[in-house]
Amino acid sequence: MEDIRVSNIVMKNIRDQAIVLDMEYAKVPPEPVSERTPQFKNIRLSNITAQTNEALYINGLEEMPVQEISLTDAVFDAKRGITIKNAKDIELHNVRINTEMGSSLKVENSERLYLDNISTATPVAVAPVIRLNNAKEVLLQNCWPFVGTDSFLEINGEATKGIILKNNVLNNELILVGKEVDTKEIKK
Repeated sequence: MEDIRVSNIVMKNIRDQAIVLDMEYAKVPPEPVSERTPQFKNIRLSNITAQTNEALYINGLEEMPVQEISLTDAVFDAKRGITIKNAKDIELHNVRINTEMGSSLKVENSERLYLDNISTATPVAVAPVIRLNNAKEVLLQNCWPFVGTDSFLEINGEATKGIILKNNVLNNELILVGKEVDTKEIKK
């Protein structure tokens, strides 16, 4: 699945995820890439409004990440936020994810992410707005927390590297860094 454009969509009362890009059809060990390996790439989503249980779920394979996905100008009101796993070259621009539980954005085992103006109007007290785990080459810019945000960004994972925080309104109390993360890999 590639070269897809979707824009100007309003979704209400979605039972599961508003948007799903999941390549893991079944739990199987990684295998060599072949003609039967699925690919999701070059997908552009814009001007999306959704009321749903889960905002967005992107899940690639260890051997074939989901690639070149962008989401621009979106607002989600959801029980759970956005999950991105095994992906690369992902861009989120002007995305608000209002959740009832957990983080608004969770990223795991992914690389080359451009996160621009990510927010939530409903911060959850026990969860950071953005949670990065084993993320590489991430640019997070133009973010500022709403009043009531206890933590905005949590960075974990030994493989985490190349995190750049630029033009954000975040003090050190809003950023949590795991002990296993090399702090030299985070540039403010």
